[in-house]
Amino acid sequence: MKHLGIIMDWNRRRAKERLLPAFAWHKAWADNVERIIESAHEKWIKYLTLWGLATENLKKRSKDEVNGIIKLINSIENRLDAMIQKGLKFDTIWDISQLPEKTQQILKSLKEKTKDNVWIVLILALVYWWQDEIIRWIQKFIKEWWDSESLTRETFRNYIDAWAYPPAEVIVRTGWDIRHSWFLLYDSEYSEYYFTQKKWPEFDDDELEKVIDFFNNAKRNFGK
Repeated sequence: MKHLGIIMDWNRRRAKERLLPAFAWHKAWADNVERIIESAHEKWIKYLTLWGLATENLKKRSKDEVNGIIKLINSIENRLDAMIQKGLKFDTIWDISQLPEKTQQILKSLKEKTKDNVWIVLILALVYWWQDEIIRWIQKFIKEWWDSESLTRETFRNYIDAWAYPPAEVIVRTGWDIRHSWFLLYDSEYSEYYFTQKKWPEFDDDELEKVIDFFNNAKRNFGK
């Protein structure tokens, strides 16, 4: 398996169950990102796409909660420094223009700094709403082409946010919600879906091993 996508869900509910403040679940979320990156690399996963923030999170969560998320994003280079030294490449997809200017600059700088690295590729999916992504695709296409005859499945893929990376073979959702929330939808035609009861902070190396076993045992007959 080259590419794994994960919808990191149920962080807030875990904190409430344990009577923890919001900051505790923010930190637990980030700590587990670091652990899973290391584990994914050890298991020969080349691309790891993590859904970290939806558009609705910015609009509907409390100001304190949003500020906590932004602070975590702003600290990403420090948190990932050891893996960057090993050769981690960092990228983002979706609409980071909705984040504070300082945060945008931090993310852009980290992408530029690590663009030639090959140890593992971490793709952080930030500020997402599927309808917004469709509009961005169409805007890009119209701006560059204005030629409907040239629009095919192959050419249209050049305009999606994740155009530079292969489709995810497996998409994981933590927390046992059985829905895909349109995550990586255009490229998920042949993706396997794995739903786990574990909440994201509890998603560990053993569970990742189960995901890999699940994929290896999947009957993938398409294309034959």
